[in-house]
Amino acid sequence: MRGFLWIAKSGAWRHNAAIRQQVRMLIASISVGVIAGVFVAQVKLGLGLSGHKALFWMTPVLLARLLGKCKAGTTAGALAAAFTCYSFPGGGHMGGGLIGLPLIGGVGILFDAVIGFAESRKLSRMSLIPLLGCTAIVGNLIMFAKRLLHPAGHSHVFLGIFSGFWFDLFAYALFGLLAGTIAAVGAFFYHRSRRSRPA
Repeated sequence: MRGFLWIAKSGAWRHNAAIRQQVRMLIASISVGVIAGVFVAQVKLGLGLSGHKALFWMTPVLLARLLGKCKAGTTAGALAAAFTCYSFPGGGHMGGGLIGLPLIGGVGILFDAVIGFAESRKLSRMSLIPLLGCTAIVGNLIMFAKRLLHPAGHSHVFLGIFSGFWFDLFAYALFGLLAGTIAAVGAFFYHRSRRSRPA
């Protein structure tokens, strides 16, 4: 009986440790989202390119999810970034303001679902790079839908030549691809460097 009791206690301890780890990583994802939200609200690059804010919030939030492995990390981080951005005067342009909040939450859920699928199927970290890049294209194009919900948004002009709906669509897709790829490549090299360290 003592053996069975020890096994039961050991299983409960592992279960509680896994929950505590998830909570810690959730807090870490939210913290990264807050920092990303401050960056989005305060840094104005003036590139004349739509969708470039994905590099500021999507990349760090995805990286936190990939390294922390919190199952709801991207959703929590994305929403934290959005709410933080909205709290700054004149900074609430992420996702078109509060009206775009469901879009941001939806993008976070999409990322968590895709990364969770990759983890459950034990896909290689190398194969996660194109998968996350393509998912980020879809995610940033979902963010592009804010123009339909928030008509006050204007089309940027790049180099005084390129502008309009199709150029904005391309820019959102491009920056989504970059954000997802950078996050996946960063996680890949982080794990590779950890494996190469001597025990």
